[in-house]
Amino acid sequence: MSRRSLFWLVVVAAVAFWLWKPGEVSNEGSAIRTSSAGTSVGAPSATGEACLYAAEEASRLTQEAADVLLRAPIDPAVFSAASERASAAIASAEGMCGGGSSAGEQRAMEEARGALSEMRGLLSDFAGTLSGSGSASDAPRRRETIDARLVAARAALRG
Repeated sequence: MSRRSLFWLVVVAAVAFWLWKPGEVSNEGSAIRTSSAGTSVGAPSATGEACLYAAEEASRLTQEAADVLLRAPIDPAVFSAASERASAAIASAEGMCGGGSSAGEQRAMEEARGALSEMRGLLSDFAGTLSGSGSASDAPRRRETIDARLVAARAALRG
């Protein structure tokens, strides 16, 4: 083996060691602590991840319903269909966001349920605006609250 090959082998090994530090495993940009036996400690469970994924999908669909109202001319049928998809996603997420096996997961699910509640209120405001019986002037604040709660849920889940 030549000196040049040996040099590159050492460089690659050093970079690999630097990326894979003892006691810490990288997972999609977040760190999961490991015990001395190599098992994860405080790793997010599948239940918490499923709840958060469903809440984020409901948020995306709620935003799509809002986008329908921003396009002129407003088509009530298109809004109704988008609103129904968002409502179904919210209901599905609410079904997934119950319980929790750890304090962090319970906190994450509580934040996700709060975001889902805000999404329901936002859809209601949009429907009222479309029918002429309400106002969606509070929509930007509600959107910020939804985003903040989802960020807090993700942080609580990651520990």
